[in-house]
Amino acid sequence: MKISVIGDLHGSNVYLRYILRKIRKTDALFIAGDIAGTISYCLILKSIFKSKKISREKYTELVYDKYLPQFIEFQKKSTRKMFKILSKASIPVFYTHGNSDSEQVIEVFKEYSENSPQFYYLGDSTVKHENLIVVGYGFCSPAEYRTPFQTPGEKDKDEISKDLIKLENKILEYEKNKTDLLIGLFHEPPKDTKLDYIGWSSTHSGSELIQNHTLKIPYDLVFAGHIHESQNCDIQKETILVNPGPLVNGKWAIVDTKKRTVSLRKIPIMLSIRSLIYRSRETFK
Repeated sequence: MKISVIGDLHGSNVYLRYILRKIRKTDALFIAGDIAGTISYCLILKSIFKSKKISREKYTELVYDKYLPQFIEFQKKSTRKMFKILSKASIPVFYTHGNSDSEQVIEVFKEYSENSPQFYYLGDSTVKHENLIVVGYGFCSPAEYRTPFQTPGEKDKDEISKDLIKLENKILEYEKNKTDLLIGLFHEPPKDTKLDYIGWSSTHSGSELIQNHTLKIPYDLVFAGHIHESQNCDIQKETILVNPGPLVNGKWAIVDTKKRTVSLRKIPIMLSIRSLIYRSRETFK
């Protein structure tokens, strides 16, 4: 079985269209959150005029507060575009949210999941599809590099711990056959792995709670995103871990479950201004 894995789209539907032909040749698609657009050029200009400087912190503060109604509509529009593109793939799509996806966007996620047999939203839940048992969790612990709880998909660590215990109990309800694959789909990656390393700051920025959870549950595969700087794969016990990298920067992955191989991929040409902005994350903090 071949699985396409993407994450951190941030509305980069131009890249999604570019790789759609290759996605269609695989058996399933997994999306590790941060799906909706976050870079609105109109709101960036407003933010610059408001704060008189280029600032990620100020932009984030404004779009989740003063400019929220405009930002929500922008996010919902980009999300619906994504579903329209993926509806042409004709393969099952499993997806979770990320810290940047608003509650209103999550309602769109649920809408498509409830009304189409192709789409499976797993924000804090499990599902069995044919030989796949999928566990999804999209919430993140508060970021250390900016104001805590500044984005909507953050929870405190106590809440996340309780959520993961509930998921672990749900997993026990499944009888896993030899041919079944148990797959974990998260936004935040497990800590101290190759999935959460940020080279320019020499730090691991993943979640200890997700790490403890993935060590406890015998997953065959774990997919996560969130850390844009760390497109990579790793082995934890018998589990293959994959951060496909941010699609907003043209990065994604294909996993061959039979061969137990991971192909980390990168679109060779720059297609969007949005990706240039995200490549500058460490410069404009």
